[in-house]
Amino acid sequence: MLSNVFSRLVLQKAALLDPTARTGRPRTLDNENALQCIFKVCRTGMQWREIDAPVSYTTVFRRMHRWGTRGVFEEAYAATLNTYKRMCPPTRYCVDSSFVKNAYGRQGVGRNPTDRGRKAIKLSVVTDQHGVVHGASLAPANIPDVSLLEHTLCGMIGKLDALPLYADRGYDSRNNRRVCTSFGLKDRIFRRRTKTTKRANAKRVVVENTFSWIDEYRRLLYLYEHRPQTHRCFLLLALGNLLTHRFSLPV
Repeated sequence: MLSNVFSRLVLQKAALLDPTARTGRPRTLDNENALQCIFKVCRTGMQWREIDAPVSYTTVFRRMHRWGTRGVFEEAYAATLNTYKRMCPPTRYCVDSSFVKNAYGRQGVGRNPTDRGRKAIKLSVVTDQHGVVHGASLAPANIPDVSLLEHTLCGMIGKLDALPLYADRGYDSRNNRRVCTSFGLKDRIFRRRTKTTKRANAKRVVVENTFSWIDEYRRLLYLYEHRPQTHRCFLLLALGNLLTHRFSLPV
């Protein structure tokens, strides 16, 4: 089951998007049950056609697609993130990326250099010191990390604070250091051909924990959807659930 904080925000914004009509045939599936079905697919990785709902699975999928297109999940996560930031202000950012294998995706995918050229997408995230995601973007797998920093920072959810940004050597370039300055961030990108201390690396390694938490949601292990935008909806749903569970945010 979803936590009350994030799910309530999703349902509130969904109700504003699709208000209940006073006339006409009533809905067989309300928004709350639809959200639970969507979350079940995200958590278990089950096929859409296996959903136990009083309506066709295509109805649930279309409702999720409509919510994602109109920004319901992103707005709900942004509001949840603002509540978290008031309780635990971030002290630093960490950025890194991970590959998501492609199953049926057709748009925005590229050849994965680590998997014999099979197609995949690359998930790039920006987290704080607790591993909470403040920004996420999807790109073809054949784009190197050194070219993804600006695109990832443009995908920040909410306001970007002037904090140190930690990144591994794959992000080291003069252009990325200029990008940090333009976004008001303090450059903490590890330089090539220099020795990394355990103390410095400990501040960046939290982002690896974030990827392991995301992998607990089986639908996010592969790109099953044709479009990465649908995969991003599942990602925001998982991130919102993780955030409310880990920090017990007030309603």
